[in-house]
Amino acid sequence: MRRGRWELRRTSSDYNGYMKRLFGIIQLVRPAHWIKNMVLFAAVLFSPAKVVLENPQVLLAVIQGFLAFSLVSGGVYAFNDILDLKADRLHPRKKDRPLPSGRISVPVALILSFLFTAAGLAWGFGLSTRFGWIVTAYLLTNVVYSAGLKRMVILDVLLLSAGFVYRAVGGVAIVAEFLDEVYLSYWLILCAFLLSLFLALAKRRREIALLGDAAAAHRASLADYNLQLIDQILAALTAATLVSYSLYTISDDTLRHYGTRDLFWTIPFVVYGLLRYLYLIYKRNEGGDPTSLLVRDRATLVNVVLWATVCAVIVYFR
Repeated sequence: MRRGRWELRRTSSDYNGYMKRLFGIIQLVRPAHWIKNMVLFAAVLFSPAKVVLENPQVLLAVIQGFLAFSLVSGGVYAFNDILDLKADRLHPRKKDRPLPSGRISVPVALILSFLFTAAGLAWGFGLSTRFGWIVTAYLLTNVVYSAGLKRMVILDVLLLSAGFVYRAVGGVAIVAEFLDEVYLSYWLILCAFLLSLFLALAKRRREIALLGDAAAAHRASLADYNLQLIDQILAALTAATLVSYSLYTISDDTLRHYGTRDLFWTIPFVVYGLLRYLYLIYKRNEGGDPTSLLVRDRATLVNVVLWATVCAVIVYFR
């Protein structure tokens, strides 16, 4: 009887240990952050309605592109956590991540990083050679960022922002496989870059406010930032993002492509989204994790859904 109870406890202990490791692996590749890869679907949202509605393969291909990009980004997150292991142990929140807490070992993290990255790249090239090279560029940018450029003030956030441009252009590359002519708005690409730069600097601001004098010990580039500098840049980026999006909605290329300038009526959603985020930064001291903030802040989530819905109605059902 005692032996049976001991075996039961041992089985239960093994199961709990297995589940902890599995949960640690999931946390390591940060699936919650894969929401950033939804930017790929912008190419579907702003593609000719006839192509998307008459050919469901377009949406299916972009979904596969989203999954491929997510695998690569998961591998990048694991690799970055390996390099940031010492610094993360000093962070009040990041110290509970799988690597700093010891739930996942460095060799296991390296293997997972390689497997996720290799699988994502293979899938990406299988969808489209052009898309595969864009994913490769995203990977290389993140490797050089993690390897040292993240310590360089301003350049660190510029490289992070490039990731959103890769995602936006990647979606276009997939959709291009089904179109004779692709409309790539440079105003929209610029808007994606500026918005991601805004979010990256808001994250830096949150780190400085949270860590104070210990910020530089966690991230070397934070030693060259201060709240005044970031606040001034955020103000400029807010205006630049709004102007670039507004110019996109009324540009002659947009008129030729969609036959309407009604996207102009989506500007209020962009204005509200930017001002709401500034409110969350300065009033609620948020902004440290844009992906989780999108899910947690109901007003922001509803605004994004309404913006996407109105855009879809204008593009597809005008």
